[in-house]
Amino acid sequence: MRALLPVSLSFLSLAGASLADTTITVDAGRGPVTVRVPDSYDPATPLPMVMLLHGYCSTGPQQELYMQFAQFVDGREFVYLFPTGLFDGNCNYWNGTPACCAFVQQPDDSSYLASLIDAVKAQLSIDPGRVHLVGHSNGGFMSYRMACDHAGVIASVASLAGAKTKRGSELANSRHHQFRRPLSGCLPLPIAMMSKNDAWGAMPD
Repeated sequence: MRALLPVSLSFLSLAGASLADTTITVDAGRGPVTVRVPDSYDPATPLPMVMLLHGYCSTGPQQELYMQFAQFVDGREFVYLFPTGLFDGNCNYWNGTPACCAFVQQPDDSSYLASLIDAVKAQLSIDPGRVHLVGHSNGGFMSYRMACDHAGVIASVASLAGAKTKRGSELANSRHHQFRRPLSGCLPLPIAMMSKNDAWGAMPD
């Protein structure tokens, strides 16, 4: 049993700033995704994986330019990828919750991202207990969705300006008994506080 806790990003702060030269590509059905690998990678040593999920109207590479995690891959020895969601005619997005942000179609992004994780594991030695998600805005919503749908795979999430559904705690506790604490402990600030006119309101189930 594992607790779902926000992944601590402090492990990045003490690392060196050299950019890893080693990359592989994986494809889970939507085209190639670049995966950054420490130059010192040894298959005998399983590594943690960090997946960064972008916000609405952004892309994986744009989100990486903002977060700048790639520079720490070598120093802290983790595998890192930042995929891009589908395009809805206006923006790239993730189908995180009914609130955000699949406004045109509702693709199964949860299964897609799980397949990406499996594709990385098929090529690299990944520690199954250290698969982490970091999401910004729409990517934060998607991170929580992944934590609920794939609780046995995702070790932790960190959400920046994203939220879970209104009944996220019940969802986690009823479907995935390995959670020791509810999702509500992961993000104390409800998204409704970000809207003066209550346009968002409480997150739909």
